[in-house]
Amino acid sequence: MKKVVFTFIAVLFMGFSSFASISDNFKIDFDAVSQEFTELNVLVDMVEANPDLTYSELAVVDAGLIESMSLIPSAAVPLASGNAVLGVPSFWWGCALGLIGVGVVYFLTDKDSAEAKKALWGCLVGAIVWGGGWYARGIF
Repeated sequence: MKKVVFTFIAVLFMGFSSFASISDNFKIDFDAVSQEFTELNVLVDMVEANPDLTYSELAVVDAGLIESMSLIPSAAVPLASGNAVLGVPSFWWGCALGLIGVGVVYFLTDKDSAEAKKALWGCLVGAIVWGGGWYARGIF
């Protein structure tokens, strides 16, 4: 009797789930998307026409564009600021390579203590993540 009731409920739920659809959530209105990107396209055209354009010059030329797009003058990611060693921010050198990464940053930036400190923070974060992974592996 339990198998019959369970089978009936399972078939009933499968029937209901076959009518469920979320395909409306994935329909794309291409006109709305292109309208959202019009300001960005204007900015791209301005930068392509003037490759030496700076933020302060853009603020003078078209302040309304900066306001409407909520542009900020500095990097939004604080870990990526500063001197990038070989194109990689100091934090990520320390995070990925540990103390070796701190040494690479320290010597390639001519012993810049601020950049070495960022790499050291990266080393600390990497060690915490690595240690947490090993700890979680032991628990589970």
